[in-house]
Amino acid sequence: MIYPRFKSNEVPREDSDSKKTDTQKEQRMFSRFRVNFPTRFRNLNVGRRGEGKCTDIGAGGVGIETEQELEPRTPLEMWIDVSDGFEPINLKGRVVWSQKVGAENCRTGVVFDCPRLIAFSRVLKMLRQ
Repeated sequence: MIYPRFKSNEVPREDSDSKKTDTQKEQRMFSRFRVNFPTRFRNLNVGRRGEGKCTDIGAGGVGIETEQELEPRTPLEMWIDVSDGFEPINLKGRVVWSQKVGAENCRTGVVFDCPRLIAFSRVLKMLRQ
């Protein structure tokens, strides 16, 4: 199934762009792709682990949905299972924003510390299938 590609300023969010201040405007360098991949993560400050799903991904970062709100600037190690028969993609990044969505979930934006384009190519292959 091919997922639609969307520009970084079109990432679906629960909040309205009209509510954002100038400092909150979109700053992404890479486009994002809508996905639905199981994701595990570990807060590198305190070692706390969690899981959720990756809802969008690009070469520079991911959007994840979890049950816990994460503080901005929190360093994370993530394992994203792209279901391509290989080990999950292991990446490190930092929380840029996190907000509640509904009563139990949070959406979180994470920027990668070091984009791994080879790992991202696995995602692109999955999206083409």
